[in-house]
Amino acid sequence: MASLLHPQISPQDRKRLLAEGLESFRHGDFYAAHDAWEGVWRSTTPEPKDLLRGLIQIAAGLHLERDLDRPAAALRVLCRGRGHLETHGPTGLGLDLSALATKVAAIERWLAAGRPDPRPAPPRLRLLDPEALA
Repeated sequence: MASLLHPQISPQDRKRLLAEGLESFRHGDFYAAHDAWEGVWRSTTPEPKDLLRGLIQIAAGLHLERDLDRPAAALRVLCRGRGHLETHGPTGLGLDLSALATKVAAIERWLAAGRPDPRPAPPRLRLLDPEALA
């Protein structure tokens, strides 16, 4: 039974939310990416739930560092998010998870070092298989 906390969403809405999250992430709007992906994660069809949790946490961690200037919290959340991604192998939902995890690990090292100059570029999230984003 669906509820407000776990709404039932159509396959079309699921795909739309996943795509919106990807586009937001690509444009550096990490809060919006987090929000869109969380809409799927909270739904009655959240699978792969752990992978979505990882994407959400990475987006939240980047938001914490870039928009809220909370480096310690960002480091913790990014580490957890990357850990969730690494259980899925190099790809998932048609996304290049390996490249994302590598870039996030570099940002984690930068944060742990006290954020020295230069600031690393935000990670890119490549869609390898558009049909798998569903």
